[in-house]
Amino acid sequence: MITESDFIQDNLKINLTTKNFAWAGVLIVFDAFIANQGVVATLVGLWMLFVSLPRAALSKNPEQKSRGYKRVAIFLGAVLLVFVLNWANNQIARSRAETLVTAIKAFNQKYQRYPEKLDELVPVFIDHIPDAKYTLIFSSFKYISGPEFHSIFYIALPPFGRPTYYFEGDKWGYLD
Repeated sequence: MITESDFIQDNLKINLTTKNFAWAGVLIVFDAFIANQGVVATLVGLWMLFVSLPRAALSKNPEQKSRGYKRVAIFLGAVLLVFVLNWANNQIARSRAETLVTAIKAFNQKYQRYPEKLDELVPVFIDHIPDAKYTLIFSSFKYISGPEFHSIFYIALPPFGRPTYYFEGDKWGYLD
């Protein structure tokens, strides 16, 4: 027979697990799709490894130990997912950047000049200007067109970490 105390404890376990998954989801959304940096995920991962995991391991209560291990596993899984999503977003950005570089070079070959804005590429050289990544901020390409300097970049690791293609040198580099 299930007692009221057993029912409350079972609900508490479910609520704690649900809260852990919810907070892990918030971490993923924020650090992978909004900020796209991994700094918060790194801090959470370090906390889980060096604070929460030892606490769980040292717990005398088997239920608390189990809940602690589950919490650590949930958050470390979220941290790993953030890093995988950030890596995938940067791979997408690099591929899309290569497409834009090809279109800009074709524009230059046809008109003997570089475009002043990326919009000049549409629709002849490319059907639309893509977003660099699937993120809320730092999601677009930046194009710099000067009298003797042309480059395109995206932000791989905010706020810096900007892979940049330099058209005059025909090579990739970093702004910072």
